[in-house]
Amino acid sequence: MSTSIKVEEVDKKEFERLQSELTLKFGMEITQQELFSRIIKLVGDSEEVIINECPLPLSGGEIEKIRNLQSDWGVITSEEEIDEILYDK
Repeated sequence: MSTSIKVEEVDKKEFERLQSELTLKFGMEITQQELFSRIIKLVGDSEEVIINECPLPLSGGEIEKIRNLQSDWGVITSEEEIDEILYDK
């Protein structure tokens, strides 16, 4: 079954560039369908890639999902400690 999706022009060009680069590297043509399937499998194996790239701002439902993941570990952390961890200060 074949289905089409709408793709931004800039993304289409990047996809075609990647397809060409892989074709040159491996010396055999890879179809866009094969490339798309491989990308989906790769992303499926590490869903964190998509989660880390989710668009902002988050919807109310998305914020609630994130808040539901939070739990109190009983450790008090200062703002300075958070800055040090996040920004290596």
